[in-house]
Amino acid sequence: MMRADIGFAKRHNRAALIFLAPALLFVFAFVAYPVVYAGWLSMFQWDGASAPVFVGVGNVLRLAGDPIFWASLGRNLLVALSAIVFQVFLALVIAYCLVRIVPAFSRIFLFFYLVPVMVSEICIGLLWRFMYNPYFGLVNAALKAVGLDSLKRGWLGESDTAFLAVVVVMSFTYLGLYVLLFTAAVRSVPESVYEAAEIDGAGHGRKFVSITVPMVWDAVRANSLLAIIGSLKTFSLVFVLTNGGPNHASEVVSTYLYKMGFGSFEMGYAATIGFAQMVLTALAAWIVFRYMKRKGDA
Repeated sequence: MMRADIGFAKRHNRAALIFLAPALLFVFAFVAYPVVYAGWLSMFQWDGASAPVFVGVGNVLRLAGDPIFWASLGRNLLVALSAIVFQVFLALVIAYCLVRIVPAFSRIFLFFYLVPVMVSEICIGLLWRFMYNPYFGLVNAALKAVGLDSLKRGWLGESDTAFLAVVVVMSFTYLGLYVLLFTAAVRSVPESVYEAAEIDGAGHGRKFVSITVPMVWDAVRANSLLAIIGSLKTFSLVFVLTNGGPNHASEVVSTYLYKMGFGSFEMGYAATIGFAQMVLTALAAWIVFRYMKRKGDA
């Protein structure tokens, strides 16, 4: 009997391995190999054409003293912070309102929130470039219409407003995704819990803080992780809107990596930036899972 069980287990494992083989091959080819290759390439100085020159930790030392990289990383962290506040938290509030306060209109509002998610980021970036245009853009036209001409700016062309303008676009673009995810989470909360709170006289504020947030905390943690990872590797919107300018005022790590690799043809240094970006993203993910656990979780 024991031998029959062992034989069945072996056949079962072989079948599972056969079905998993395409996925494992994909992971090794498009995830593991590029990571290992980037780590190897980061030890060389290479322009993409001539023979690579081994520099050891030279690229790492250069990265440690690169003010543009650290400024770019700081902007990525600011984007992550804004994503937590203006995407994740705001999305949870909106989802609660759609499910608990205006459920009759939830589908209509969800459609409008999801429109930016369904449109290509490149298209969204081009659309907002027209809106931010200092001469015929909608933003300045709206300010003029309400008598705030003094606030008109060349939003994407000035160092003190370019990064803020990009953050606004990001918040607008990704908010709908988190609203959708939180809507599903809030709907999963048992109705009896809210009914018991209403009997005790709890209002929407108390129910949101004491019931909704604790019961959808796993969704909060997962969405926070998605927001942070997306913020640390954001590229498309920044590239289309400002390309990191003016004078690196809106530069993020991904756009700086692109410029080093495909603008200056410093492939080894670009690989170092990418490898550092991957490590920092993994560290951020670990911090989220480490410090956003439920009480009592192992």
